[in-house]
Amino acid sequence: MRMIWSVGFLITGLVLLFYPQIEKEISDAKQKKLIEAFEQLGNTSAHLETAPVTEIQANQAQDQMELLDGARGVIRIPKIDLKLLIFEGSGEASLRKGIGMIEPEKEFGINNVGLAGHRAIAHGRLFNRLDELAPNDEIEVKTKTGVYEFVIAQTFVVDRSEVGVLTDKKEPFLTLVTCTPIGKKNPTDRLIVQARLKSKG
Repeated sequence: MRMIWSVGFLITGLVLLFYPQIEKEISDAKQKKLIEAFEQLGNTSAHLETAPVTEIQANQAQDQMELLDGARGVIRIPKIDLKLLIFEGSGEASLRKGIGMIEPEKEFGINNVGLAGHRAIAHGRLFNRLDELAPNDEIEVKTKTGVYEFVIAQTFVVDRSEVGVLTDKKEPFLTLVTCTPIGKKNPTDRLIVQARLKSKG
C-alpha cells in the first residue's frame, strides 16, 4: 500500500512539474494553427468563391473564420522567439487568444498602436520575455495590408494609470504593454516597449 502511495505522489509531482511546459506546447501549437489560418485567409476566401466545396470543407472554413474573428495581424519578435496573432481589443477574450490591440480604430504605420499581452508562468509564453528587449531590437507586424518593420526606441516601467504612453506621436509607433513584475498578483506597474516605424512593405 505504501508503494502505491509513493508512486501516486511521484506521478502527481511529475505532472505538476511539467504542467507549465505541457500547457506551453499546447498553446504554441494552437497559436501556430491560428497564424497559419490567418496567413492563408485571403487564399481561402478566394478559393471558396471560385471552387466548388464539400460541406465538410465549408464547415472547416467557417470554423477557421470564427477562430480568427477580430484578428488584425501577426506580431513577430525574433530576439525573443515570439510570433503571435493580434486581435481587436484588450479584453480577456482577446488576450486569451493572443495579443490585444488596445485601440482597434488606430492603424499600423500611421498611429501609435498599443498592443497588450499577458505574461504567464511558462518561459516564452505570450509577453513573458518582453523585459529582454532593448533599443535597436526589431519587431515585425504583418497585416492583410502590409508588413511593418519597427525598431525599438525605448523600454521603461510606468504605473498602470499612465495611459499617456498610447498618445499618437509625430511619427508612427508601436507600444507594447504588459504587467510587471512577472508572477506578482495584480501588479500596479506596466512594462512598456516603444518602437518606431522603420519600413513598410
